[in-house]
Amino acid sequence: MIVECRGAWYGGPHDAGTAVSGRRVTVEEALLALVAAVAIGLLFVGLTDALEGDVRARLRARRRRLGRRSPPARPRPEAVPARPPAPALARRPTSTPRAVETPAPAVGLDRKEVPEWRERAATLMRGREWAEARGVVESAVATGDMSPDSAGFLLEVCSTATARELWRLRRAQRRGAGDEAPLGGALETARALLDCEPAMGLPAEVRNRMGRRLWRGHTRLGLRRWREGDFDSAVVVLFEALAVPGLGDRRRALARDLLVRTLEDMAGQRLELIPQPLGDGDRAAALEQAQRLLAHVRRAREEGIAAEDLAVAAARARQLLEHLEQTPVR
Repeated sequence: MIVECRGAWYGGPHDAGTAVSGRRVTVEEALLALVAAVAIGLLFVGLTDALEGDVRARLRARRRRLGRRSPPARPRPEAVPARPPAPALARRPTSTPRAVETPAPAVGLDRKEVPEWRERAATLMRGREWAEARGVVESAVATGDMSPDSAGFLLEVCSTATARELWRLRRAQRRGAGDEAPLGGALETARALLDCEPAMGLPAEVRNRMGRRLWRGHTRLGLRRWREGDFDSAVVVLFEALAVPGLGDRRRALARDLLVRTLEDMAGQRLELIPQPLGDGDRAAALEQAQRLLAHVRRAREEGIAAEDLAVAAARARQLLEHLEQTPVR
């Protein structure tokens, strides 16, 4: 059977009309091409399934294979010999109560051995009555009633109370207020305890802890007074901070730098305010201020502060004296 393919054909400018193609396709060739196309499609689908695979089908097949396997034989547990019967426990007679041991009294904690003045001093410190507490401490030191144990106990109480006073003053400063008198009283009491003879033999840790509290309190007060412009009081407190025993190099350097800055500002303030007492004819008051400034500079040198660090304060003090000498007496 022969199939003829006819259709429009354009053979060029000299084409006269419809022409017949030069090649004919038989039915067998068409069917063979169709079968080849179907085979190629099935082959492609089979390769795709083989490459991708069905995960669930593989899991099911694996379960079936595992199910057909016989479980491994487990060894039989050996026979455990039976325990012999436990003997009956002997019970204590209920008629006789169990004896209770009375603890021995702790050594050094007998309330009768604690002196009354020590309890009173501790109560006054906790109640922030620092003037009375210091009086009790000084009286005990003078009469010889102060022992190393009492000194250590009161130092711990005073150290805790001083830390609380520092916290109260710092909190009050945030509100723009605050009374520094309680902290000053605590520092004076702590210094009296730290400098007494019975406290000299205390462990270094106790003394150093109290010394750090003293340094922090004096520095805080000095900084507060320096900001307020009260340089005379600030210098006195900063000298106390510099004289605290057992200070490290860092704390000593901080106190020294703050003292030098305060002396410089104090000398500058004196130069600005010196015309007022001179104008009022009070030359003695102006001369006393200048001499006090010079005394502070000399003491700072004795405390170990270098002369170059005090150069500005010393130069302003000399300038102040020269101004006084050049001003005629009225």
